[in-house]
Amino acid sequence: MLSDGLKLAVWDVDGTLIDSRSSIFRAAVEAAHAINIDPPSYDQVRAIVGVSLFDALAMMRPDLDPETIAAYTHEFQQAFLRFHADPAFTESLYLGAEEALQALKREGWLLGMATGNSRRGVRRTLEKHGWDDLFDVTFCADDGPSKPHPHMLQCNLNALGVGTHEAVMIGDASHDMKMARQAQVHAIGVSWGFHTVEELQLAGAHDIVHDFTELKAALDAFTPEVRSEQKMASY
Repeated sequence: MLSDGLKLAVWDVDGTLIDSRSSIFRAAVEAAHAINIDPPSYDQVRAIVGVSLFDALAMMRPDLDPETIAAYTHEFQQAFLRFHADPAFTESLYLGAEEALQALKREGWLLGMATGNSRRGVRRTLEKHGWDDLFDVTFCADDGPSKPHPHMLQCNLNALGVGTHEAVMIGDASHDMKMARQAQVHAIGVSWGFHTVEELQLAGAHDIVHDFTELKAALDAFTPEVRSEQKMASY
């Protein structure tokens, strides 16, 4: 049974909360060199960020067989392990991200996560930023089908007893917007990550914001009662 008066913000991570553009591209290039294939361009990499890693690399390189994709996946993961083992390595939060999360928590929002990262990557992120008590639930690539399948988002809703009209999905990629649409959840695209405004629009974003001030205003304006009255045909 659903509780009354809930509001849930489900967050993507890479490109939405954390500026990982450089590190993800670097990992993709280093991994390609490690298995002696042509390194990708940044545009090739940015197009697949948010999808579970094996599926993402297979999407980017459909010419490669599953064994090679598995090797590519492994080397990509190894590259990130090397990055994080370096004390000088940093991935910055986007300006305003921490403040927005803390404000929502104070205001009674539930916070969820739907990311293409592995469970290990999620744990590393939570520990690094002190978010263990901030997020109510987290779901990732290890928990089921990859974005844009709605599974991860539906897991957030089910775990917290939240209706589709009480939730928003916030992400920087078309995969996030398509996932939200399939789950019949309000889709907010952010313009500072991997995908362009046009790509977010084409993927069905209900709103697109350009900084965390605009995002917080959009969340402040979100009203579950109004959302529940909207026709699901619009999805």
